[in-house]
Order: sequence, then structure tokens, then C-alpha cells
Amino acid sequence: MRFDRLDLLRYGALTDRTLQFNPAASLHIVYGPNEAGKSSALSAIGDLLFGYPRATAHYSFLHDPAQLRIGAAIAARSGETLRFRRRRGTKNTLLADDDKETALREDALVPFLGSLNREIFKRAFGLDSHDLREGGRAMLESGGEIGTLLFSAASGLMGLRKLRQSLDDEAATIFGPRRKQEHSFFQAVERYDNARRSESQLELRSSDWKKLVGEASELEAQLASLQEERRKSRARLEQLRGLKKLQPLVQEIDRETVALAAFSDLDGLPAGFAEALTQALDQRRTATDSLRREAETVERLTTESGGIEVDAGLLAVAAEITTLFADTGGYTKARRDLPAIEREVATYDANLSHLARRLGLGDAEELESRQPSDADLARLKRLADSGQSLARATADLARQQAAEQERLAALDEAGDLGRLIDPKPYAERLAALSDELAALARLDGLYVQVERAREALALSGRRLKPAVDDVERLLARPLPELAFISRFGQRQEKIEAERRAAATRLTTLATEAAEIEETLDDAEGAVVTRDDILALRVRRDRQFAALGPKSTDEDRAVVADLIAYADRLADTAEANADRLSRHAEARLRLSRIERQSEEARAALDAAEAQAGQCRADFEAQFADAGIVPLTVEAMLDWRRGVDELFRQQAAISVMEDQIAIVARGAERIAPVLQGIADAIGVEGQGLPVTALAQAIQRQITALGERWAESRSRDGERRAAQRRVSDLEMRQSELFAQSEDWREHFSAACSVVGLRLEWQGESPQAEIDMALAALEAWRAVPELLLERENRRRRVAGMQRDNGSYEKRVAAIIGTVDPSLATLAADAAISLVHEKAIAARTAHQKKQALDENLSEARARHQRAETAMHEAESRIEELAKALPSGDLDAALPRLSERARHLERLQECRLRLDAQAEGRGEAELRALLSGFDPVAAGLEIEALEEEENRQFEKHGELVARRSQNEREREALETGASAEHAVFEKQAAQEEARDLARQWVVLKLASSMLAKSMEAYRERHADPVMQRAGEHFSALTGGRFARLLQEYDERDELRLMVERESGERVPLEGLSEGTGDQLFLALRLAFLEDYATRNEPAPLIVDDIFQTFDDERVALGLKTLAATGERFQTIVFTHQASVVDLARRELGAAADIVPLQ
Repeated sequence: MRFDRLDLLRYGALTDRTLQFNPAASLHIVYGPNEAGKSSALSAIGDLLFGYPRATAHYSFLHDPAQLRIGAAIAARSGETLRFRRRRGTKNTLLADDDKETALREDALVPFLGSLNREIFKRAFGLDSHDLREGGRAMLESGGEIGTLLFSAASGLMGLRKLRQSLDDEAATIFGPRRKQEHSFFQAVERYDNARRSESQLELRSSDWKKLVGEASELEAQLASLQEERRKSRARLEQLRGLKKLQPLVQEIDRETVALAAFSDLDGLPAGFAEALTQALDQRRTATDSLRREAETVERLTTESGGIEVDAGLLAVAAEITTLFADTGGYTKARRDLPAIEREVATYDANLSHLARRLGLGDAEELESRQPSDADLARLKRLADSGQSLARATADLARQQAAEQERLAALDEAGDLGRLIDPKPYAERLAALSDELAALARLDGLYVQVERAREALALSGRRLKPAVDDVERLLARPLPELAFISRFGQRQEKIEAERRAAATRLTTLATEAAEIEETLDDAEGAVVTRDDILALRVRRDRQFAALGPKSTDEDRAVVADLIAYADRLADTAEANADRLSRHAEARLRLSRIERQSEEARAALDAAEAQAGQCRADFEAQFADAGIVPLTVEAMLDWRRGVDELFRQQAAISVMEDQIAIVARGAERIAPVLQGIADAIGVEGQGLPVTALAQAIQRQITALGERWAESRSRDGERRAAQRRVSDLEMRQSELFAQSEDWREHFSAACSVVGLRLEWQGESPQAEIDMALAALEAWRAVPELLLERENRRRRVAGMQRDNGSYEKRVAAIIGTVDPSLATLAADAAISLVHEKAIAARTAHQKKQALDENLSEARARHQRAETAMHEAESRIEELAKALPSGDLDAALPRLSERARHLERLQECRLRLDAQAEGRGEAELRALLSGFDPVAAGLEIEALEEEENRQFEKHGELVARRSQNEREREALETGASAEHAVFEKQAAQEEARDLARQWVVLKLASSMLAKSMEAYRERHADPVMQRAGEHFSALTGGRFARLLQEYDERDELRLMVERESGERVPLEGLSEGTGDQLFLALRLAFLEDYATRNEPAPLIVDDIFQTFDDERVALGLKTLAATGERFQTIVFTHQASVVDLARRELGAAADIVPLQ
């Protein structure tokens, strides 16, 4: 796709500006100083092809956003063309390029743009100085990786290598092939393992659990019993409180019932009688007032209506008078404006006469009759423009001829360069040593790196806990492995768990023993055993058997006492049987607990001994290294830190090996470098190897430049001679075109009345005469049109004023002939005032008559209402027992108040009775004593408080029981361990998912760049090398692809001398040229498969010197056959260089 024309109709600060592009040119340069609209033109191209942005109405600071217009004429490679415009909007924004602006299809640009969008067009087909510099800088920093270079140059996306590296670095912080402490995934896994171990260490104890379950059942039974007692107490308490509250309501109902008995004579009246009577009396009073008021209104309106008189004749023509008065403004304005318009007609006549004299004609009539057609004037303008273009081309050609002659003379004067040396064999020998020299250049850096690495190694050792002062001595000693430390930690945890279990068991048994001893103290007292009872019975039986006839009363009393004592002892034993049973059971339990305590104490001592031995074994593993170990967790971290010290020491050894290898290489290449130096004339005695190599490189570069200059000078001389010959041929062609133009221009001038006499070679004077005549003839049609318009206006105004005066005279003759002597506008104003007064009087009389009719109707309605109210009052008076209305009304009101109070009392009683009827309540209140009820309520409240306190105690004990069961079932540490395990598991999953996403993104980016390299590397790199050689004036011959030490393809550039230079060895300016060469090669490759868009270049030569600018312009022009290139610039030097270097191939488009 190519632009043939760009129309900036209304955009930014530009109006009706057209940029015409020469289709035969190879390069188009849009030149304009600052503030000339260059930025507007650049932005207009994107808005034209892809539509205006929706977010903001940019570039609308001069024109309304809805009126913004951009147009263009474009052509595809197939020959298809399109002329269109673009407006701002959301649909139907593509318009035809004509005054009607018919909407085009939204896909009309698809054959020209294909699948391009604004972002791709901006990145791939747009290039400014910032993009060029950033692209070159990123390319130099990439290290020459080809996939990245090609992808960045093609897409315009920078920093792909850094993006890929950042993805890999972020993924490396999460997971790696070797487990490290700083890997977040392994940190989550370690937390998961610790939480799982903590969870497994907690166990549920069955004996404690059974005890707590039994206690919980007992507490639930006590709570249920207490709840039933509380329910009964609460029910009785609520009953008493309710009766105390309802008794006053029942008493109030009784009082209102007694009060209503005094109005028993009114019970026969119907419901609503009092309200009906009050309403009837109010109606009579209202009707009386209304009747009096309406009578006064009828009398007043009758008097006012009779006093108004109306002029019927004037009222009949009032509408016509109003119409004429409304036209007064137009009549007055026409009388005022008519002289000014007549003066304008005279002015146009004078201007036309002046133009006639300017054109050599007699008067305006002759000017009008000899006016040329628009086609003749357009033909004259086109020929004038062509003449100016020919004049500029002739002047440019003359300047180019002079410049080429000067260059040719300068080449002839330069002479030869003396004896030359071909630097290529020496450059190749030096290039063969490039790897050794590069390694040698890194030697000092390696020394510094080794020194810093040793300092870092010592610092890392001191940072360990426990610290390591002599790292080399530590690394030479045997150390326990991580697996051993981990196993020791597991062994230590097992011993510690056994010790804690033994200690916990001992504490639990001590607590139970203390509780049993407390139980034994409570059960202490006189204890009657079975042996005591048996011994007493034997003694009693002996005494009883010894009684005989000779026994005294004293003997019989002793036997009786023994019998009584034996009975009491048996009764006591029976009464204390339960206490004795508990006492014996407690003694047995205490004995069993003492034995278990001894076993637990022995287990605790054994566990502590094992812990001490385990610690001693652990310390012995580190004794040879002189390290006093800390905790297992700390020593695991310490051992990992020691592994890192091993790795650092290995890295230092590798660097020391590299230093030794590089030093031997320096000894080998020193004689070779000295031989090259002697051959090319470099004094290198006493110089270090690297300094000698740099001196040789500078000398080879200088020799190469002289060698290239000597080879190119003859070619330049021949090229200059060829350009001089071409310019002379072009001069002949321009002369023939000028002669043909003069013939046609003379004929076109004769049509507009000009007779030309050619003077000198430059036609500028004749063109100026033609343009002046053209300007005068273009002003004639507008002047003639305006003069005719003014003449028609004068005639129309005179006609309208005459008709208006006739209509006014007719009205005056009918209404008031005495006003006929006045002006039409003054007379109609006076008559209009009288018509207004007559119309006002008529409207006022009509309103008064309507109000009078309404007042009479209201008076009639008031009389009717009066009679109806009197009849209603008489009817209601008959229903009263006494017939006295004045006495009945107060009694009816008092009775209504008592009824209302009685109703309110019963409603309150129903609301508080909880569904019980009044009769049931009166039965409950029969014999109810409020004083006794109050005392009972106080007793019940005290009982309720006691029950509440007991309930609180039981609930507290149940809560404690639940907490103890929960602690035995799960435990606070077990719950925390489960939570930590799940959290660590979820975190590990999230980290694994994040790592996979990062690695996939890095892999996809790498594969995309590699796939692009495989598809496009060879043809694109070859073409980019040709462009790069052209951009650098042949100082660099081509681009190369070589594998580095990591077996990855890297980009290299080869000088003309054969020296190969990595990208980091290029200057910033050369890097910019290489990036431009890659972009041009990509666009050429794109153009072979797609419809190419124009390359829009914005001031990319700001940092280039004149030589680089000239080479850049030539390279851009060389791509003109494949795609169109438009360069925007504000530098006049760029325009001058383009005219000098490209000649007619450069299309200079001014933007002023």
C-alpha cells in the first residue's frame, strides 16, 4: 500500500492542507519547521487508517471533534486504488472523498491493510529516534542472541531477553532441582512436615475420657431437674404478678359500669344519634352563613357589570389592527435599512468597475460579458503551478550539477594515498587469536573475582551459627551429613516425647493421690470393724452363760449393758457401711497409684539419661571440627550453610584454574603478536600482551580504512562522472518540457485577456502576471452575485412597505379618519392602544357576567341546604325522651365518654389476660389478697435467685467438663498443627502452580523467538547484512551467525578487513544502524508475503552526522521498490542531503 495523497482537511491546527506524494519517487521526505504541523500529520496517518481513539478527542483544539476530517488517496500493489475520508465516530466513519461524503463499507481498507491493527502498525511500520536508540541499546545488551534480535526488530518489542530472564529468576526463587533453604516451595514443605509430626504426637487418654463423660451425664441430669423446678416456680410467680396487675383493671370496669347506669334513659337511642344531631346543627349553621354571603356577592356583581361600556365597531377589527401593529417592526426596519442597502449596491458597482480597469476592460458590463469559464481559470492555475515546479526543478538541477562538478574536482585534486598494505591477512591472524585475547582481557577481572570470592567465603563462615573462623580447616575435617543430623533430631524428639509422657504421667498420678488423700481425710472417724463386733459378741455370750441363780443384780446389769453395747456397735457398723466401703476403696487406689508413681519416676529417669547420652553423642560428631553444636534445627541450617561454603570453595578453584590456563595462553601468543606488530609497523617492545593487541588492532583498522578509501576513490570518481552525465541529460529534458509548457501557458493566458512577452529564461514574471489576473477573475463572480442580491433586496423592501401603508389606510378610514394625516406606523400604534382598551373592557364584562351567574347558583344551593338541615333537626328531636335538644346534647356526650372508657378498659384487660375471659379472671380474683400475694411473690423471687445461682454453678461445671473433654480429644496444639498443615499444603500447591506458569511463559517466549529465528534467520540476516554494509559505507561487510561457548547462535559483524566484532564491541551509533538494517530486512521479508504498509520514519537522523544521514537516505530509498517510505523531519540539512544524494528519486513535500 502506498499513499498518493494525504488530505488534512480539518485536523489539529491544519485546515485544507494536502500532501501530494510523487509515485515515481523512491523516498518521500515531509519537511516542516517546528510548529508547522508535523506531529499532527504523523498522528493523522494512524487515525486515518485505524480510526480516531474513543477515549479522548485529541487534535480537536481548533476544530469541533465532530467536524474532524482526514482524507487520502492510496494504492495497493495489485493496482487497486481508493480515495476516502475518515470522520470521528463509532460507526460509518469511512466516507467517500466528495462533498456528499457517502458512507463506505467498514472493511473497505482490508485489501490495503490486511490484518494490521494500530498497535502492530505503530511498532513494526513506525520508527522514531527514541525507538531507534532504544532498539540499538537493547540489541547491544542482548549479547547477540539471534532469536531475540530478530523478534525485537520485527515486532518493535524491546527487552524480551530481560523479560525471559526475569521469569526464570522468579521461578528459581520458588523451586529448583536441588533443595535450598531459600526456595519458598521447600519452605512450605518443611512447615507441612513439622505440622504433621506435631499432630501425630497428640493422643487421646481413655480413662480420663470415661471419667469426664460420666461427670457430664450427671451434670445434665441435675440441670434437667433444676430446670423443672425453675419452670414451676416461674409459672406460679407469673400467675401472681398477672393477678396483681389485672385486679385494678377489673375494678375500673366496675366503676365505669356503675357510671353508665345514670344514663339508662338514653339506651333506646340508635347508634350514632349524637353524631347525627351534631352534624345536623353544624349544617344549619353553615347554610345560614353561606346564604348571607352569596346574597351580598350577587348584589355587588350586578352593580359592577352595569357600569362597563364596550365599543363594538372597534372590537370587530381588533384582530386586523393587532396583525398590522405586529408588522410595524418590519416596516420600520425596512425604511431604516433601505438607504444602506442602496449604498452597498453602489459600492459593488464601483468594485466591479475597478476590477474591469485592472483587467484592461472598459466597465462592469464588459467585465461581466467577457468573464472566462471556471475550466479556463483552473487550466491556467494548473499550468502556473506546473511552471513553478519546472522552475524549481531547473534550479535544483543546476545546484546538483554544480555540486557534482565540485565533488569531481575535489576527487581529482586529492591524488593517491602512497604505499598501501593489505590488512586482511594480519586481521585474520589477529582474529584467530581473538578467543585467547578475550580470555586474557578477563584475567585481571578473574584475579579480582578470586579475591572477592575468598572474602565472601570467610564472611559467610563468620555469619554461620555457630561461626566458623577457619573455613579451609573446617572443610578439611569430616562432618556429619544432613541425613545424620535429621535422624538424630528424630531420635531426640522421640526421647523428649517419652520424657514428657513420663513427666505428665507422674504429675497426673500425684494429682490423683492428693485427691484420694483428701477423700481419706473426709472419711476419718470412729471405724467399727467386723472383728470388733465379733469380739464384743463373744464377751457378751460368756457373761450371759455365767448367769445363774446365784447371780447378783450387778451381774445381770453387766450382761444387759453388753447386750445393749453390742446392739449399738452393730447399728453403728450398719450406718457407716458406705463410708467404710469408700475408705477401703480409697486405700486400695492410693496403694496402686504409689506403685504406678514409682514406675513413672523410673521411666522419667531413664528418659533423661537417654537424652544426656544422645546429646553427648551429637556433640562428639562435631568435636573434631571444633564446633559446639546448637539445636538440631540450627545445625541443619548450619550444615546447609557449610555445603554452600563447599560450593563457594569449588567456584574459587575453578576461577584459579582459569587464571592458570589464561596465563599459559599469554605466553604462547606473545611471540605471534610481536611478529604481526613488526610486519605492520607497530612499536610493541615492552608492552603487555593486551596493550600490544589493542595497538595492532588500531593499526589494522587504520590500514583498512586507507585500503578501503583507495579502492573506493576510483569508484566514486566514475560514479560522479556518471551522475554529471545523467544531470546533463535531465537538463535537456527539462528544457524541452519548458518549451512545451510556454506554448500551452501562452494560449491559456490569451483566454483571460493576457498577452505575454517572454523575457529571459525564468518564467516567474509571466507566472506572477497570470496569477494576478487569475486572482482578479476569481473575485468577479462573487461580486456580481452579491450586487444582484442587494438589488433584489431593495426592490422587495419597497414593494412590502407600499402594501403595508395601503392596509393601514383602510383601517384608519374605518375606525378614526382623523388619523389619516399621520405616518402609517404612528397611526397604527394609536389605533392599537384603543383596540386593546376595547378588548379589555369586553373581557372584563364577560368575566363579571359569568361570576354573577355562578353566585346566583350558589345562593340557590344555600337556600336548599338550609331547608334540608331544618327538616333533619326536627326529625331527630322527635326521638329524644324529653324532646329538649339543648339538654340532651351534654348528656349524650358524657354517656359517650363513659362508653369509650369502658371499651378501653376491656381492651386493655383482653391484651393482658393471655386469652382468658373476663368471667374466668373474676373467678381467679375471688378471694385474692394482694398483701398475701406480695409476700408469696417475694418468697418465690428469693427461690428463683437461689435456683439461678445453682444453675450457673452447674453450667460452669458443664463448660469446664466440655473444655477438658475438648482438650483431651484434640488439644490446642493439635488444632493448631492441623491448621498449619493445611495452610502449608495449600501454599505448596499455589507455589507449584505459580512455578509451572512462570516456566511455561519463559518456555513459550523462548520457543517463539527460536521459531521466528528458524523461519527467517537466513534470508533476513543476509538482507540485513547488505543494508548494514550500505548504512556503514562498506566499513562492515556482512553479518555472521556463530556458536558461542554455550553452543548458542550469536550475531557477529565482519569488518571489510575480515575482522569479526561481537555486538558489544559496536558503538551506539553503529548499533542504531544495525537495528535499522534489521528492521528494513524484516519489512522487505514481510512485503514478499503480505500487502506492505508504508514505513513512517520520524526524525531518526537527529544523532547522525552528515555522512551517516546520506548513507541512511540512500538505504531507505533502495527499499522504495518493495514498500513506500515517508520520512518526517524538521532538519533542513536532511532535505539538502536528500536532494544532493538522491536527486529526482527524492520527493520533497513541504509542510508550511
